[in-house]
Amino acid sequence: MVSDGCISCALCLASFFFFSFCSQGVGAISPPALYVFGDSYADTGNHDKQNPKVWQPWKSPYGYTWPGNPSGRYSDGFVLTDFIAKFLNLPSPMPSSQVKEMPDTGVNFAYGGSGLFYTYGPEYITISEQIDQFEQLAKGKSIDYDNSLVLFVYGGNDYSVQLQKNGVRSIPFFISRVVRQISVQLRRLHKLGFRRFAVTNLEPAGCLPSIRMPQNIMNCSRTDNALSSLHNRLLSQSLVTLRTFRGRNSKYILLDQYKSFLQIFSSGADYGFGEGLLQSCCIGIMKGAVCGSVDEHGFPMYKVCNDSSRAFFWDGVHPTQAGWEAVSRNYEILLSSLS
Repeated sequence: MVSDGCISCALCLASFFFFSFCSQGVGAISPPALYVFGDSYADTGNHDKQNPKVWQPWKSPYGYTWPGNPSGRYSDGFVLTDFIAKFLNLPSPMPSSQVKEMPDTGVNFAYGGSGLFYTYGPEYITISEQIDQFEQLAKGKSIDYDNSLVLFVYGGNDYSVQLQKNGVRSIPFFISRVVRQISVQLRRLHKLGFRRFAVTNLEPAGCLPSIRMPQNIMNCSRTDNALSSLHNRLLSQSLVTLRTFRGRNSKYILLDQYKSFLQIFSSGADYGFGEGLLQSCCIGIMKGAVCGSVDEHGFPMYKVCNDSSRAFFWDGVHPTQAGWEAVSRNYEILLSSLS
């Protein structure tokens, strides 16, 4: 996923089981490395901060909660990658754009705005190109493929582009192409040697503020959620096939974002959230403005809620740090099953 301005139909994923936020939690596993591929739900700072076309995660108020200034993450603080790494007793993997040699504990190749196909421009590399980057870094490097974990995060940027070009009627037919490409990339990673995969499905896209606000609806859009559900059904079937044909030594777990998001929306108080769960904490206050926008004099064209820890959505697409923490709690049992 990428910025509010670029994405009107971004999509992503989780499952729901209790998540121990402690780094040494009960049942926690310790793979030697975490390799991340995907989009802005996983990106921890890969975009060039000097490139004005990908400015958003490098501008205030992003990073507002942690580390107190922009870190290249599409949130006020930590994102999905950070929480999963913490549970696995690993440091959050360094962004690939910031390393010259492969660290022993893994690398994050995810770029905000990436898709299976080309999305918003040359700054947004495809997931296939992310895997190309991995292959380049891995040359001559000893990697524990059998025990390392691949986190594959797909948030639906391709659907946003497809909607803009060809309209909503084209989406059901396009979904099968997208899911087929996810399978192609997972098979490619398996061929490289990886055997453990955590794969996200799509969040309920109809609940995203960027989807709801233009439609002027208070609740989630059933039409958009139905499209997410179709993607998720096909993805689940694809993972069953991969499990069947890739052998008993390979493990694929589905992180059910759709189910996890809805669980939080239905019982937000149990997770510590306030009212207005479907609202953004950071919003533009003028026409065309989004979170992080400034005018020609550098004055903010956005406003931030009083307490982001009580909000699930940071901007029109991305959860807050508190939102990601709540979603990530639902992964403990699934991730432990990889051990």
